[in-house]
Amino acid sequence: MAEELGADTLAAYAEKAGLTDSYSVSGLPTAKGSFSFDGITDGELGWAGVGQFHDTVNPCALMVYMGAIGNGGKAAVPKLILKTRDSLGLPSSLNLTHHTGRLINADTAEVLTELMANNVTESYGTKRFPNMDICAKSGTAEVGEGKTPHAWFTGFLRDEDTPYAFVALVENGGGGASVAGTVAGRVLSVIVNGY
Repeated sequence: MAEELGADTLAAYAEKAGLTDSYSVSGLPTAKGSFSFDGITDGELGWAGVGQFHDTVNPCALMVYMGAIGNGGKAAVPKLILKTRDSLGLPSSLNLTHHTGRLINADTAEVLTELMANNVTESYGTKRFPNMDICAKSGTAEVGEGKTPHAWFTGFLRDEDTPYAFVALVENGGGGASVAGTVAGRVLSVIVNGY
């Protein structure tokens, strides 16, 4: 499909999705992603279209994009949460959320949400994510000949009480769902279930 769309279209959509952006997380800048298609063959473009070849995406940018899918096209701007209660025990300002511009069309976000929810049900298993309405996608990023690939697991929770987007990346971890999916499940379980 990437070959049919062409490098210019692929690059334009990667940029529109914010996948090449640097985000400021509470004043800390993230590294930019890169999609470089100059002088590549059709076969290399095909690999780039599935996130391989020389593509780089900062995990924070991917998390923001997941948030946009889960939120109908716009994402919450990420921030560090140092504590959830102030010195008097009152909830801190967690609800002061700023949003990105539109990163994805709302109709497309809705379709992707359903596909990602189906991924969990049909491929990863809902038992791995107790009490969670989770939408996710795994990935395996090749990092060079003879090296174990990176494991990715990314998505979001469809829950107004815990509307979090997430990325779990295990460098040289192997398969995405089995390794990074387990990490994501454990962290999300603490957030959602308290254990």
